[in-house]
Amino acid sequence: MLESLSRFLPDFFSGLVVNFEIAICALLGGILLGAPLAAARFRNKLAATPAAWLVAVLRTIPTFAVMFFLVNVMPSSFSVGGWQFHMTPWLAVALSLTLYAAAYVSDNAVEAMRQVRSGSPVAAMLFLMSLVRAFFVMVLSSGFGAAVGVVEATTITLRAVEVLPKLSDRLLLIGLVIVIFTACFQVIYHIINLLRGKLNRRFYQPLEAARLSGTGSRQP
Repeated sequence: MLESLSRFLPDFFSGLVVNFEIAICALLGGILLGAPLAAARFRNKLAATPAAWLVAVLRTIPTFAVMFFLVNVMPSSFSVGGWQFHMTPWLAVALSLTLYAAAYVSDNAVEAMRQVRSGSPVAAMLFLMSLVRAFFVMVLSSGFGAAVGVVEATTITLRAVEVLPKLSDRLLLIGLVIVIFTACFQVIYHIINLLRGKLNRRFYQPLEAARLSGTGSRQP
């Protein structure tokens, strides 16, 4: 088992980087697509209904089905605006998750805009936390890429499990993978919570103090 780990861990962390790369690209694509849709839903009366319909469609599209459609139906090479692209399994997973991210970003951005309009900019900062949650979901969801040949953490784990002869070793390996994922996410959560605390001290506490001061000055 120890000998297997010495080979498994470097490959696993290399695959985990692929999961993070896919999630980052999908989230950025979701922001680029979802933010204009949110703005249209919130501000533009003429475009609000079509934008809402499009977001509703994006919410219901199965990510797994989109991934297989892009891999098996789309041309392997295509051009957009003079740029040449190749539909690799990696790109198919990133694009399929981008659709999910766009709907998620749009919904949460609309709510953040409502909070800002109601005079609660601090509540709108929760939008950043929602992006972090979406990122975690897409890191895990990028494991779907194993079904279309993307060499990421799930693929490497499945390959390693297959060659282990004992059930106990397989369970230990799967448990180790869960621990690694949990540790990575906890570190990121800790960093985000520290940043949220700094934002809270910088924005919320001064606003709350000003509000209380204004309330007190109006009292007879």
